[in-house]
Amino acid sequence: METKHRLMIQKNYTYLLEELRAQDIVDNLFTECVIEHDDLQRISSEVTDKDKAKCLLNILYTKERAFTSFLTEVAKDRPDIKEKIQHTNVEDELEREKESRTEFLKNVLEKRFRLAEGKNIAEPEILREISYEYWREGKGDITQSMKIDLAECIQALYPTAVRKKVSKKNKKIWRYTNIERRESETSDEDEENITDPELISKSDRAGSVSCDVSHSTILFKDLNPTDLKTVLAPLCEKEGIEAIHLEVFLREKIDGKVFEECDITDLGHLFGDMPFGDRKRLLLIRKEIQEEESKKGSYLVIPCSGFEAIEGAEAPPLNEICQNRVLNESEENDPETKFKEIFRTFDTLAKPTDAYRRHAVLTTSNFYISDLIAPLHSFRHRDDQDQSTLMNWIAEETIRFACACFSERTNGTIHFGIVGNTDKDGLLEGKVVGFNINQSRFMEVFYDQIKQAFYKDQLGIVLQCLRPPQFVSVRHKVLSNEIAEPLFVIEIDVVPNYTLTNHDTFYIRENNVPRIYRFDRNVPKSLEGEDLKNYMESKIKIAEHRKQKEAESLPSETNENLREQFLNFYTAGCEKLTNDIYPILFLSPLDSAMNEDFVSENFEFLLNMEPTAIFDFHSSLDGKCLYNFVEADLQRVVKVYTTDNFDRNSEENANNPDNLNNVLDELRTSQLKPWIFCNGYEPLQKIPLNRLEWKKRRSEGFKEVTRFLQQEIPNERALVVFLILSKNYDIMLEVAEEVILKFQNQWIAMSENDKLMENWRDELLRRDSVDKKTLKERCIIGLPWKHVNNIVKEVSNYLPMVSKCQLPTSAGAFCYLKEKIRNELCDLEILSSNECEIDDICHDTQKLEKHRRFVEEKFYQGGQVTWWNLYFEDNHVLRRSQQEKIQQGVEKLLKPNQRFDDTRVPCFYLFHQPGAGGTTTAHQILWQFRKSYRCSLIRKITDQTCSQIERLRYFEDPNNPLPPILLIDNGDEEKVQDLHARLEYKARISCKSDTKAIYCLLFLCIRRANLPTFTDSHTVQLKHELSTKELEWLRRKYQSLDEMFRNNNGVDPKLLISFNILKENFDANYIQRTVKEFVDSIDKQNEMYLIKYLSLINSYDIDFQSVPLSAFDTLMEERKKGSSKVIYSMGSVSAFCGRRRHPSNLCRNWESTLSQSTDVLLNRNARVSTGGQALSIISKLFAKAILDYIVMKDGLSIGNIMIEFLHHPLFIAENASVRQLKKIVQDILKKREFTEDQKKEKFSPIILEINEKEGKDKVAEVLETGYEKTKDPMLAQQIARFYIHSANWGKAEEYAKTAVQSKPDNSYLWDTYGQIYKTELTLMYKAYLADCEAPTDSEIQEILKLAMKGIEKFSKEQIVSEESRFSRENDAGYFGEVRLIVQLLDLIFLWFPGKDKKLDLHKYLVDMNNPKEFEIFSREALEFLRDLQGRSEKTMQVIEDKLAQLKNEKDGEILKLNVSYNPRYELVQLRENLDNYFGEQTGEIPDHLSPEARASYIRRRVKRIGGRSSSSILDLRNTPDGESRLNEMASKLSENIMSQYAKAYDFVTLISVTLVQNMARKTFREEDFKNLVEWSRRAYDLTLRLGDDERPQLEAFMYFVMIHWPTEHKLKSRLYKINPVETVEEAIRRWKNAFNRLYPKQKEEAFRRRETTYYFLGKGKGSSGIVYYKDIRCKQTYIDGEALWRSKPVKEMLQQLKGTLLMDGWEILYTVTSPNGNKSFIKVKNSYPSPRSMWQKNVVFYLGFSWNGPKAYIQNDPYTQDDDMELKEKQKGEEVNTARQPNQTKPNNLVANWQDVATHEAYLNAVGKIDQQLEEIENLKKRKDVNSKQREMIKREARLKEEKNDLFQKRCKFVDRT
Repeated sequence: METKHRLMIQKNYTYLLEELRAQDIVDNLFTECVIEHDDLQRISSEVTDKDKAKCLLNILYTKERAFTSFLTEVAKDRPDIKEKIQHTNVEDELEREKESRTEFLKNVLEKRFRLAEGKNIAEPEILREISYEYWREGKGDITQSMKIDLAECIQALYPTAVRKKVSKKNKKIWRYTNIERRESETSDEDEENITDPELISKSDRAGSVSCDVSHSTILFKDLNPTDLKTVLAPLCEKEGIEAIHLEVFLREKIDGKVFEECDITDLGHLFGDMPFGDRKRLLLIRKEIQEEESKKGSYLVIPCSGFEAIEGAEAPPLNEICQNRVLNESEENDPETKFKEIFRTFDTLAKPTDAYRRHAVLTTSNFYISDLIAPLHSFRHRDDQDQSTLMNWIAEETIRFACACFSERTNGTIHFGIVGNTDKDGLLEGKVVGFNINQSRFMEVFYDQIKQAFYKDQLGIVLQCLRPPQFVSVRHKVLSNEIAEPLFVIEIDVVPNYTLTNHDTFYIRENNVPRIYRFDRNVPKSLEGEDLKNYMESKIKIAEHRKQKEAESLPSETNENLREQFLNFYTAGCEKLTNDIYPILFLSPLDSAMNEDFVSENFEFLLNMEPTAIFDFHSSLDGKCLYNFVEADLQRVVKVYTTDNFDRNSEENANNPDNLNNVLDELRTSQLKPWIFCNGYEPLQKIPLNRLEWKKRRSEGFKEVTRFLQQEIPNERALVVFLILSKNYDIMLEVAEEVILKFQNQWIAMSENDKLMENWRDELLRRDSVDKKTLKERCIIGLPWKHVNNIVKEVSNYLPMVSKCQLPTSAGAFCYLKEKIRNELCDLEILSSNECEIDDICHDTQKLEKHRRFVEEKFYQGGQVTWWNLYFEDNHVLRRSQQEKIQQGVEKLLKPNQRFDDTRVPCFYLFHQPGAGGTTTAHQILWQFRKSYRCSLIRKITDQTCSQIERLRYFEDPNNPLPPILLIDNGDEEKVQDLHARLEYKARISCKSDTKAIYCLLFLCIRRANLPTFTDSHTVQLKHELSTKELEWLRRKYQSLDEMFRNNNGVDPKLLISFNILKENFDANYIQRTVKEFVDSIDKQNEMYLIKYLSLINSYDIDFQSVPLSAFDTLMEERKKGSSKVIYSMGSVSAFCGRRRHPSNLCRNWESTLSQSTDVLLNRNARVSTGGQALSIISKLFAKAILDYIVMKDGLSIGNIMIEFLHHPLFIAENASVRQLKKIVQDILKKREFTEDQKKEKFSPIILEINEKEGKDKVAEVLETGYEKTKDPMLAQQIARFYIHSANWGKAEEYAKTAVQSKPDNSYLWDTYGQIYKTELTLMYKAYLADCEAPTDSEIQEILKLAMKGIEKFSKEQIVSEESRFSRENDAGYFGEVRLIVQLLDLIFLWFPGKDKKLDLHKYLVDMNNPKEFEIFSREALEFLRDLQGRSEKTMQVIEDKLAQLKNEKDGEILKLNVSYNPRYELVQLRENLDNYFGEQTGEIPDHLSPEARASYIRRRVKRIGGRSSSSILDLRNTPDGESRLNEMASKLSENIMSQYAKAYDFVTLISVTLVQNMARKTFREEDFKNLVEWSRRAYDLTLRLGDDERPQLEAFMYFVMIHWPTEHKLKSRLYKINPVETVEEAIRRWKNAFNRLYPKQKEEAFRRRETTYYFLGKGKGSSGIVYYKDIRCKQTYIDGEALWRSKPVKEMLQQLKGTLLMDGWEILYTVTSPNGNKSFIKVKNSYPSPRSMWQKNVVFYLGFSWNGPKAYIQNDPYTQDDDMELKEKQKGEEVNTARQPNQTKPNNLVANWQDVATHEAYLNAVGKIDQQLEEIENLKKRKDVNSKQREMIKREARLKEEKNDLFQKRCKFVDRT
């Protein structure tokens, strides 16, 4: 029907339906052939006249020339109708119709075509495209008008296009030139098979994801040999060329570039056995490829594995990956490996994300008609894959299915390529198989069939309701060995919308008979007879039911607010994150459509949520893992794990059981977030597994890590978030049930797409994991990820300090530290030069002011200072009066010429009392220096801290960097000391070329209740005392805060307690008043307990640590009992947060319901090491005041409160928070404060106070209760120490034993165990002295048993200390053993009954003869006594060697603790005591001794007069009788060395004596050096003969190498002959081995102590060529370090050698040339490794002899000396000496102070003198006649008795010192 006629009828359509009687005219219309027979049948089948008329009119629209016939027939009965139609004006409608048609044509042409000069396209092809688009819009066939309008439209759009008529296959067609398709071009030959370019494009895209192999295009010339073979193989096969020939490309390394240059001749050489025709065809193939590239550019597709190259790793071949990952058919059919697929979203275009996995299962319950809106599903498949048959079959099945959907008015989807199974458990199940189909050809067949099957009058409606076929790609679940043909599931959706279908009846033409279909379940059935009649009667009801369902399915305007739903769980419904939660994120694999831009815009919240752990079910094989985004885009550093790391039986853990424990410990302590790959991790070659294999191989590791997290996270505080990002979550779904059960009511699942969540919910319901109500509450569907991103940012209190970290450089410029590097330096909090300068805040006045008030109030309420507080400068933070002094002190240390000593890592000390503002002041100093120096706060000290500091120092400033300033706030003393030592070592290595360079500065902020009594230029103290100026600033600030409060712009300043404490100048009365006011207003019992316990903890915790908030959950859990309020956990709010809908089964956390009074007293910190929030009282002063008030108010005691606290059930829980609480309790009970002279108190502050006020029994009860709760072996040690203090030996032994059993590898615990027996002996000794009594026989036997036990424990301590790999050397065991031996000898001396006690006892101890007095002892005791001398000598040798050969650790201490104790002074006293019992008192040797005994006597005598070691012999140079002692030693030892019983000791000691004697002589004696050569050789030989259990003297090696070192003089001397160079080199090797055997810890850098260097190679000859190191310094005490080596005296004394520095900078090759010209080489260790610039160059060095071999000291400026510099050094040295004098105590004075009580004999002599005088006085008192002198003497009696008592007390103090 013409358009005009159609419009005339349409304009009268409603009128005609009411007035027209179709049955009266249809027969005549049929007779006139206007309508057909089946049209007649359809009209007749309608029941009502209106439906009949409607059916007739719709049919007439599709008939040509029907308008006139229709009017004729109508006019017969109703001429009025004809007249009305004929007079209908439709000109406007025609105009609009044409405009619409033109617009449609224009859109299609612009979309599909473009101008292209020289190109052409046939008009039928253009019409075909237009026809397809017309059909897609449901408009049926294009009209003739549209064909006419096409030419006009093309001319308007493309003016240069020309329409020409051409011949094609004997047929004339129109062609347009200068036009082409927008996508792929079409050749002339393809014009008859025009395809849809959009469909082709879709097919290509779908094909690209048909398997897990990605594709990329490449140019032919860029092909490598392997790819060239891959490209040519199918083309050669097509041409009949054998593929075996292509192996030549690999063998001959022919790539695309080479092959492009090959001609027929070259191919003849390459393929000798290839026929000429095949060679020619191969060149033609190349030509075709090149021509195609000239048209399209790169188009060749090379399959690649998607295996991302890892740095340093080679990707495996594709076939290898395939072989490892391919699944066989049985696996894919296994129910355990089935993947439950998700339907493509109904009535949407197929996207790559909709791709189905091959052999996956689709399940649905909608396989029968339900609510009409939910689509009915039907699965179809056939084995016959013939393309033509397949296409027609799909079209036919679709037509019947669509017809049934129209009849039933139900939505439906028919799926082709899915094998349907019988329903199981009420479900229809189908397996994805797919078809390979030519999409463009199918679309032609499909629409042709549709056109033929449906009647033209209904075709437009059908096309609008029948959606175009969707080709859903079918991907292989894993890679296959070959890239298969792309497979698709073809899906057609039917949407019979009421507005289109109305009450119409839809027929399809079958065998020229109209048919109606309805569903039998989901199978279309044709209606006949009664069924047809019934349908026609009910169809209106069916249509109306559809209309109703459509209305009901419209989206509700009252949709739940998804933002609120999310916040209910994340923030307890509040607008800020205040509740304490521990998020755990579970990430499904990313959807393939989520590109990098999408990820970067949407997933920043992953780490902003501060997750406890992230479980990633993506394998990272394709590079689309969110981990890559976090690492690359966010530049955040996470710690990567796989589930295998947590599986005890995995490959990495099976052979090392400790691995798993180490990994779990790392999870507890690391600041890096754990990112756990659960199903494959590419860099470790861990492939993804299917469900069955995953359960077998990876589920155990997953269970272990989730079990661990369940234990670590406080109960009910986890928030597990399942992020469903794609439908590939089958493995994650497997673990969801277990995770949900572990974290009940602590999970949510989130997805943007309801379809993705559908299977998730169904599966959880099927498994009875959760109920429907919970699923509805906890599944958040439709909230875009970008919104989640924004929400997390909005509710977080965290603000980034800087957008880009800026660091100053030595050149005065700035560089930028990458965020990833900043995050990698996780031990450091690096302060940027532009800290807090964030554009979106600082440039927004309103935002800035709001944030200023927030950080100000938090700080004044007691929060720790932040950089934001300092950004607002003096407006927030009080500038202390000492700050200028601190700043000047730091600046002075940063200047090299201001350095007083040789340290490269100077320290500045800020001591402060708790609450005095030390931390704030320290932060202020860093803030002041941030633009000039790199500044950082050290968060924690680990084994990585030193290297992180190095990275910060040298970042983009490698040549001459400025020293960083590093703040350590109240760090652990031992860790700080260790860090300093490591930094000092690294500094000497890296700054060797610059002797003045400062490596870094440590700013130590140290909290002390008792400030040290001494200060110096680099020490400042802050006390609880403010200056007038400071108080005035605080007063003004208070007024400002009060004014803001009155204007409703701030908080009431009365509530800012920390600020007010300062304002009131720490006034005790103010603190007490405020405490009373707030504590009295707390009316909740559990809050009162919280305040009481927290104040107890904070009062006595020296470090004032915050307690994890969740540790108090058990205490505060009464919130759940008896409360009438609706409260929520993990996501609800109170009245403070407004009214919202909340999950019904959740309760709110207690921290959000605290009363104001409680809240004001608390400081809530952001995060602690355990994660989560932490609580503390606002200040330590306030905590103590609160505790004192509660004690006074409730009549309690500290001890009882502590016991009550320890008995509380909160300690029962086992998680990270409670563990942290237990750790703090342990610190409270065992950590000791420092006294003013920097000695440690005997016990912790709480123990000292309880002991003083409540007694020892209460202390014991507190300590034992603490141990029962914590089971801390170190606390058991403290209990043992306390019982030692209380003389409760049984209990002390019990707890010491418990401690060592718990931690047997801790030497300090063994020391405490040994101290029990030593202290018991000491107390017994003091008691005997006080009572002037001697032990009885039974008592001395008991004493001996105690001594044996004690020595056993000290010996064990020594072994544990030497073998431990995790701690420094602990020499207390050696000292403890010797002290105990000395104490035992004193007690034996008291008991010994002989006449000449000392002589007789000495004889027994050295001669091993059993006197009758010793018969009371057991055999074991006698053996012990016989071994006592040897044991003491061996132990003393260890002590002497360590003190002499290794530098004292105290020399490098930066925190000078217990400065009055010096082990060297104690060594002198121990020597004196032992020599008093074992040493020979006279040099006269008894004649009756055997030669062996005589040699032993001489050794004891030599040791008695100072010959114990080389260091003790060297010390004799400064004693008055030193020369005589040296002469006696020389005389006695000269006899010994001639004896057959001579030992290495004799030769070594004689060498030492001779060297010391020669040092004092001005002339050199050749004879002496000749002796030294021989003696050193003998000493060396005897040392080599020692057994493995004997301790060698390192002096033997040192003297041999030093004396035999080849110098020019020695090599030429005829008087003596030194050993060959090779022997010297061998001796050096043996020397180092011996040193490492004695000091195994020296091999560990962490515990290494520097060896001392005693001697240097001098310029003199013989003995004068050996220079003692003190002689170098004796006249230059003002010079230290490198300046000393450059001084004139040193250059005059020491010999300069030349050598070559080897590659590593650690060794120097020294060349020795013999008199005959022969050369030998000796490698000498460098004192410090030199910079690379000096490697392999000649250097000049001094040669020193340390205890670990010869050592070179390289001279950077060996031949010049700056006299001015030396003078400056001298002047500076004098300043230093002056500055140091007040803090120094002379050694002689320290020794002299104890001289009269240092030994038992000395004490007895001193007491004897006093007793003698008292006896004289007693006799004088009996006389009547006394003179004045005698009367004066009698008056001295009281003073003498006092002196005697003082002497006793002094002796007791002396033996108590240890």
